[in-house]
Amino acid sequence: MKLFSRNNLLFAVPFFLIILLLIMTIEVFNREVAWQVIDEVSDQLSLSLRTELRNEKEDALRFALILSENDSLRHALKEDDDEAGFALLKRMIKSVQTNTSELVRAQIITADSRLFARSWDADNLFSGMPLDTYRRDLEEIMLHKKPRSSIEVGRRLGIKATVPMYEEGELIGFVEVLKFFDASTDFFHKFGIDLYALLDDSYYNTAVLMQNNPSVAWYLVGNRRYNNINLKVLQRLDMKQLRKERIMLRENKYIFFEPMRNGDGETIGAFVFVMPKQSIEHFARSGEDLSFLLAFSRNNLYDIVKKEQYDNKVYHSGYDKALLSLKDTVPEEDRELFMEEARDILSTYTKEELIALMLHYKLARKIEGEIR
Repeated sequence: MKLFSRNNLLFAVPFFLIILLLIMTIEVFNREVAWQVIDEVSDQLSLSLRTELRNEKEDALRFALILSENDSLRHALKEDDDEAGFALLKRMIKSVQTNTSELVRAQIITADSRLFARSWDADNLFSGMPLDTYRRDLEEIMLHKKPRSSIEVGRRLGIKATVPMYEEGELIGFVEVLKFFDASTDFFHKFGIDLYALLDDSYYNTAVLMQNNPSVAWYLVGNRRYNNINLKVLQRLDMKQLRKERIMLRENKYIFFEPMRNGDGETIGAFVFVMPKQSIEHFARSGEDLSFLLAFSRNNLYDIVKKEQYDNKVYHSGYDKALLSLKDTVPEEDRELFMEEARDILSTYTKEELIALMLHYKLARKIEGEIR
């Protein structure tokens, strides 16, 4: 009997060790699979955010371009008739907001950087207010003579599309359209994902209309709409750790961190996503791709990546890109010299590269201006 028990024990110990090892292996594997899914979710969120922000920037720029071509607005600006310009701008913006659910703000700025009219004011008392102290970006737009649409910090954080207005080659002013991440916030919220646009508090004195906004560590919340429950989660979080690790699990929620950059590429804050843990576990179990949850096709992702690849790789050098981009601005007396140098450059490109250049130019011309 003792021999039988001893033999059983000799058999059972290796068996249990194998089972234990198998359980540990499965646990490690499941953990690796889970983090693989989380990394994929992070990538999809990042790509989706870039696309949504780009859409918002393009929408703002498109509307600013339309306003800049309005003859009545241009006439009021040239005649310095701020009352007529204010009334017309208010009427146009009211029509937009009556027929859409989106908040859009627009303003007209004079060539010498003074406020001409602002759509969100009750009256036009601020007309003539100088803006040059706060608006160094206008100098860059005047220098390059190109529209610009990017995330910027003004009296509050938002997307700003600025279009210079010219009359017979002379600058007469600027049209600006401002948006505040509403479309992007609503887009992610539909799928149970909360997005927070956070501004670094080093801009506290500039963003005067955000000074009473809720804060998360050293950030000011820039969203007009947000989930207050998840805001409390962020306020209990170690933001230094999140900024370093980019992904954290706290209070049964996954939190993702993306740097926020302005039109000059400077980091001015962060975009933070909050997503329930059970949603991630659903993807881990089902093997579904988050891109389907976001109604975001692989073609969309492919287009984003290809567009960025075109921007960086379609030209042989930065000099080629800079020179060829000047073709519409070269004075008549310099055009022959320009064409000679352009021909020399283009002769070094293959047929396929020339086709890529043409496609890149068509893509860039869809909306004339810089989306940053």
